[in-house]
Amino acid sequence: MNAMPRPNATADVELLRVFSTLMDERSLARTATRLGRSRDAIDTALRHLRRIFGDPLLLKDGPRMAPTERALVLEASLRLALDPPALKPPPATKRRARWRT
Repeated sequence: MNAMPRPNATADVELLRVFSTLMDERSLARTATRLGRSRDAIDTALRHLRRIFGDPLLLKDGPRMAPTERALVLEASLRLALDPPALKPPPATKRRARWRT
């Protein structure tokens, strides 16, 4: 049976894009500029993210926003999912052949 795509899958990806950019910028205004969206649109996306994850994710800390512990864990998981480390072959070992006579 083929899985049907969720109707809001595009919105989910966009929310993750907003979250990732917020984590980079730590600012609603800079995130809005970078994504070509309004500050209100980014604020709305952050509210949705907060509801989905049950956590404030980013809190006002002076001129910037500080991530919560949950936001840091989510960011690490997201980055790992989107950019997994390259698999490296195991290191070569020097083995000497032993010949029996």
